[in-house]
Amino acid sequence: MMDKSMRKIIYIIIFLCLFSSCVNKKKKINEMFQQSSSLEHKKIIDDKTYLIGSAGKMLIVDSILIALDYSAQPILHLFDIKNNIYINGMGEKGQGPNEFLHPTSLIHSSTNSFLIYDLLDNTLKKIWLDSLMAGNVFYEKIMNFNSISNSFVFPTAYDNYIAFGLYESNMFKLIDQHNNDIGYFADFPVKSKEEKKIDHRNIALAYQGTLNISPDKKKIVYVSYYGTIIGIYDIQSSVINQKFLLVCDYPMYTVQNEGSGMSSPITKEGISAFRDVYVTDKYIYSLYSGNKISELRERAFEAKDIYVFDWEGNPVVHYHLDVPINNIAALPNDKKIYAISNLPDPTLIEFEIDL
Repeated sequence: MMDKSMRKIIYIIIFLCLFSSCVNKKKKINEMFQQSSSLEHKKIIDDKTYLIGSAGKMLIVDSILIALDYSAQPILHLFDIKNNIYINGMGEKGQGPNEFLHPTSLIHSSTNSFLIYDLLDNTLKKIWLDSLMAGNVFYEKIMNFNSISNSFVFPTAYDNYIAFGLYESNMFKLIDQHNNDIGYFADFPVKSKEEKKIDHRNIALAYQGTLNISPDKKKIVYVSYYGTIIGIYDIQSSVINQKFLLVCDYPMYTVQNEGSGMSSPITKEGISAFRDVYVTDKYIYSLYSGNKISELRERAFEAKDIYVFDWEGNPVVHYHLDVPINNIAALPNDKKIYAISNLPDPTLIEFEIDL
């Protein structure tokens, strides 16, 4: 008869085998979703009334949709999505009063204002809708941050700021109202012990992504540009905790550092993953490509799939779109998704949903 010690060893071996098989057989993101639906787009505004260069982040404030333009002037486009009209384009690049260097994100502030994080001058700027509707661009500088390593900065519910960037350790840091670092938190889910030995700034370059903060400013979501990674994090006054993490693929990259320069180029076998993420009180809308760069090259960055999660990380629904899009925004009541698609020129479109 088998003694207890031998039986215990066999149980441990069986457990380790099962655990290993679960880790190695990662699910594809689409396999997680039991509910899926195909969506057809609709043009809602005459595309001859506006001209967008390279569509960037979007934000809905009240009944106004604001879209960033990364490559042309004006840099802000305003659409009235209640009456389906293009209002105006405004905002210039430059270093003069009320000009912008390189705005990268739009953040909800109130029913009449929003924030822009300007990457090149490390500044968070507040803009009032009333001034834009009157044809004027006027902003208030909320904070000029000390570090040039911040890629994204968001205000939190605790009178401080959460930043994400190319740091020597960790993914996030908290910054107080006096521009002092509170601490660094969480980290990228690297795939091996060997990868952990790489300079962390190279890892941060390879694991770059885009983020959005919940309307209550107490949670933040990160999605990777390459590989397939999504993380949800709880924000507190002095700490950030990982709440949910999904890793389907890791970024495939090489390290090419010369002199004082650092680079982590993605290989052609890498996966183009998430292109944008938008959030409401209930849901996270992640825009996903999933194409291999070597197979489609420039077209690898086109995205026709939206994966919706709740704030616990539970998969809700997979939407497959009839046209590729560049970015997304959703109504607060989760009844419509807005996007800009090249048809062939950048065009604002909408998709009706029912969540």
